[in-house]
Amino acid sequence: MKTNTLTVLAAVVLISGLATVPAHAAATKYIESPPLARVIKQGVVPVREGGALQLPIITWGGDIATILANGSASNTASGSIFDAQGLKFRLKREDDFTGQIGDYIRGDSAYLRCTLGMLNQAIEALDDPRVKPIVIGQLTYSVGGDVLVVKSSIRTPTDLKGKTIVLQAYGPHVDYLTRVLADAGIALADVKIKWVKDLTGSDDCPAAAMRADPSVEAAFMISPDAAEITSNGSVGTGAEKSVKGAHILMSTKTASRIIVDVYAVRSDYFQAHKTEVVSFAHALLMAQEKLAVLMRDSATQKAEFNKLMRSE
Repeated sequence: MKTNTLTVLAAVVLISGLATVPAHAAATKYIESPPLARVIKQGVVPVREGGALQLPIITWGGDIATILANGSASNTASGSIFDAQGLKFRLKREDDFTGQIGDYIRGDSAYLRCTLGMLNQAIEALDDPRVKPIVIGQLTYSVGGDVLVVKSSIRTPTDLKGKTIVLQAYGPHVDYLTRVLADAGIALADVKIKWVKDLTGSDDCPAAAMRADPSVEAAFMISPDAAEITSNGSVGTGAEKSVKGAHILMSTKTASRIIVDVYAVRSDYFQAHKTEVVSFAHALLMAQEKLAVLMRDSATQKAEFNKLMRSE
């Protein structure tokens, strides 16, 4: 389902309690990004039985449908879509994919919320048959919410050659980066990549790195950060949280099938709880349909949508 990305992405930021981007330009901490199979050392533990199951969400517009199905941004509410399907969840916002994988392997959650590209990065680390991921549902395609912001020296993708690019390690933009470079005829070895831990909302995210580090000439980020960096989508003036000369080179408006948002489930949990997993996938579809209705223009629908945005 396509969504009004800016509206619902901003809502996820609010509902998830995401910290605002710091106004100061603190030094960004860069990290290494080895294959996840070398990073994930947690042994496999069965999924915890009894009580509400932890369900990950991320900072993304499509996850509003999950919150709608749950009836709140925390525990499943009575009378919600999930509740009507006999499902009980405890939502946890987790934009650090290594953290999600840790919860998944140690049995705190049976699900991963990620993109197909992120899942491909994790396959080698999830080679135990018990945790082999099974994709059970798609939330969205990114149709503008993921953005490549560049400084004034870059006017076309071919200008990225030799430049320093920052993005979140193991995050949703890794395959977007490789696609952009490949289409421009640029090898990975021909750019310098700086990895950061966070997607947004901290000193260690791509937007903060572009503000604080003069060597960063391009950064992949989500659209609210891109709007701030580029003075509301124009050219950054250097005032407030913008970066002088920064502008949007491209976004998933023109690459709308690169980033695919999905839920995947552990193989052992699927085998033991197949009816429950199918109900979960069905409930997400119901929530997506209801969200599409709420985003129409009638006053009643707007009131219910605004109520959803204030859910806790």
